[in-house]
Amino acid sequence: MFSQAAVLSVAVLITLSGVWMNWRAHWYRMSAEEAMKDGKLTQDQVDLRLRVFVNGSRILTLAGMVLLVVSVVIAGE
Repeated sequence: MFSQAAVLSVAVLITLSGVWMNWRAHWYRMSAEEAMKDGKLTQDQVDLRLRVFVNGSRILTLAGMVLLVVSVVIAGE
């Protein structure tokens, strides 16, 4: 149905996106805290944004890794 190379490429892109988001989480946190200090965001808004960003990066990384494993297993058959 799908070519193995296409699935592998998508898996790598998803994994790298999650890793990049995880790497950027520190800067995202600092930016959100600066916005809170400037009065643009409340503490609850900052907490929610950080939770979504960090959990999203974890989910993307894990989903990409699972897709990588699945594509390698399918290629081995």
